[in-house]
Amino acid sequence: MNILSRQRRAAIFAIAVVGALSIGAQMDALAASGGGSHSTGIHFGTPVRLPTFEACGGYEPGLALDRYGNIYVTAHKQNHCDAVAADPSAPDGVRAESWLWTSTDGVNFVDMPGLANLPVALDQIDVGDEGDIALDDANHFYFVDTKVVDDHFARWTVSGAGTSHMTQDIARPVVPTLLPVDDRPWVVGHGSSTVMYAGNEGDKDTYNVGSVAAGCTGTGIVPPQPGQAQNPPGGRYTVFMSHDAGATFDPLGCTLPDSGWCRPAADHTPGSKYLYMVCTNDGGADDEINTSGDAGFTAGTLYSFVSADDGATWKRYRIDGYNSDLPGGGATNDINWPQVVVASDGSLYALFNNPVTGTDSTGAKIKVDSRLLLYHSTNHGRTWSKQDVTPANEGLIRYSWVDVAHDGKTIGVGYETHATLDGNWHVYGGTSPKFGSPVTYALADPVETAPAGDFNFGDFFEVGFDNLNRLDIVYTRCTDLVPGNDTTDCQNSDVYFVRGS
Repeated sequence: MNILSRQRRAAIFAIAVVGALSIGAQMDALAASGGGSHSTGIHFGTPVRLPTFEACGGYEPGLALDRYGNIYVTAHKQNHCDAVAADPSAPDGVRAESWLWTSTDGVNFVDMPGLANLPVALDQIDVGDEGDIALDDANHFYFVDTKVVDDHFARWTVSGAGTSHMTQDIARPVVPTLLPVDDRPWVVGHGSSTVMYAGNEGDKDTYNVGSVAAGCTGTGIVPPQPGQAQNPPGGRYTVFMSHDAGATFDPLGCTLPDSGWCRPAADHTPGSKYLYMVCTNDGGADDEINTSGDAGFTAGTLYSFVSADDGATWKRYRIDGYNSDLPGGGATNDINWPQVVVASDGSLYALFNNPVTGTDSTGAKIKVDSRLLLYHSTNHGRTWSKQDVTPANEGLIRYSWVDVAHDGKTIGVGYETHATLDGNWHVYGGTSPKFGSPVTYALADPVETAPAGDFNFGDFFEVGFDNLNRLDIVYTRCTDLVPGNDTTDCQNSDVYFVRGS
């Protein structure tokens, strides 16, 4: 995490202090209701703790599920053991990269196999901070893990269920790219050889490359003056393409104009060459001189970036506006990643948690509610329909995620919420049979994921449908850094997996 992430975390604690302030009868009613909708439409099994060791947990868990029933989970190692963590599952007992596990039953999780014939496995010595995982259509599994300056990249070929059917083909300590900093990497793949890695520079001024004719920002972006918008707009996210299944990448990339927080997706329809990014624009701020939430940067835009030719060219379309009128641009994690997924029919679904702001008794601006908005596009991201899927008695939703089942219609939504500014946290999941129908939600874990006045680590959690169309969720629970010592509560966190039915 860079300094912006640390500022977001500090701001969460500041909001907890504000928790004693009243934000009206609406929040009181939400607190009384427990902050979530209870329904009989979906049921979740017993949560399973993933095998971190000796008070080194994780957060920001990512999820991928393949056609063989394999489950893959990655997670940021906890901050106090971010460099090296004890890992009894590893050959030498330690792990330097982000956590990466696999399972066939959702109960027993083990480390992914490494490259053969190495004296020491790379995952034990190559430090990584934040990872992402993806699958293509040729049974390749990909993993990128940021090292701030560059990213570790790995690829496996999977031929069946279990680690005996997983062979690591590539594991290298750099991608490499020319991007100076990567605060959050993403990766997607489709077909047999197309891989897109997306890197977050953290501001829109430092790195801007690619052909303007191809839809990139180009070079020569000049930082604006305080209070002035950037013109032309630089971009926070740059995409880098590989057309040989990750053996090599274009090191220059294409910076997406005015991109803020983004999430990619690949179309797995046979023969498709469509790739997507759905992004906020940080209220138009450049994230260096101006910040989302500053005067003049309080109205954001959601964009879809679309490539119909495997990343050679990009077009940008407006999805919707959103509220970025929060101090520090929602540095309290109140403005999160948009999510996007491509259904089996090639249509797109995106989810965004749009904050609603008000003021406390001192007149300071705070979040008082949010709307969970689902978007659907049937013309490759050019135009979008919108559905409000905010649950009843939603509380203060801060994190959310979306997926679509293999039938191309069933939608899965997960969210994490706390009933009041200083209320305890819970995770929920739900499904809808199709866009336009209500999402039926249920409590995914009866145990709180964080107590009143605390927070859930990181910026996101994830949901996904498995090969039997069950909705799976990976998330975190706060724990004591020193077991049994309540003064160390939420200084550590464990990663959990739960399966719906």
